[in-house]
Amino acid sequence: MIKGLYSAFSAMEAAWRYQDVLANNVANSGTAGYKREVAAQQSFADVLLSQQSATLAPLSSRIQEVVGQIGTGSFMAQFSTDFSQGITQNTGNELDFALSQGFFQIEAPDGTRFYTRDGRFGRDASGDLVDSHGDYVLNTNGGHVNLPADRVSVGSDGTITAGGQVIDQLAILDFTPAQLNRSGEGYFTSADAGTPIDGGLRQGFLEGSNSNIVEEMTSLLAVQRVFQANQTVIARLDGTLDQAAGQLGRFGA
Repeated sequence: MIKGLYSAFSAMEAAWRYQDVLANNVANSGTAGYKREVAAQQSFADVLLSQQSATLAPLSSRIQEVVGQIGTGSFMAQFSTDFSQGITQNTGNELDFALSQGFFQIEAPDGTRFYTRDGRFGRDASGDLVDSHGDYVLNTNGGHVNLPADRVSVGSDGTITAGGQVIDQLAILDFTPAQLNRSGEGYFTSADAGTPIDGGLRQGFLEGSNSNIVEEMTSLLAVQRVFQANQTVIARLDGTLDQAAGQLGRFGA
């Protein structure tokens, strides 16, 4: 019975943690370049369940007869990011960009570098190219990209031109999933330099979130039902234990 309590509790804990992940995916279903997070659930090792065989041998020599195995619950083995492509939408905006591969390189005011697929860019007061948070978008040399007031054109390799003259080139870097660490919604950090990508950029487009709100909500409801079911199991086992303790007390009296 105690094993049953533990199994139900561990299942509740796994469901609770997964609810947080799914809720975050739902909240960011409209965030450009967002990559959904998924959880891998794994069972704890099974425990061998056995009983004492009712033989006529002395107690010390009774053998154990294997009944079977009992599970001891589940836990979230890991959380990982789904890097699949989101739906690309045509915005027509000069400084909206979508990538089919790789990441833009962004620099925060404190010098920290981030990588993102969120291509909602703009000009700051100095004409530097910045992202939606006001952080600098970097070029292939790791410097800031300064744009003229005139309209610019950006090629698939990130080359920026204005009036027929090449101005700069956006840094587009690719990583393996293991090289990236999530840092906020749609942003990642990496200790590795990344591999330069030559191509795959589209000007006037944005990549949407790869989180499907209908799918995420369906999963969220299923996980909530699992949580509630295990809550009921714990309540009933607790009631049974309470009743058993009361009866044992009366028997002893």
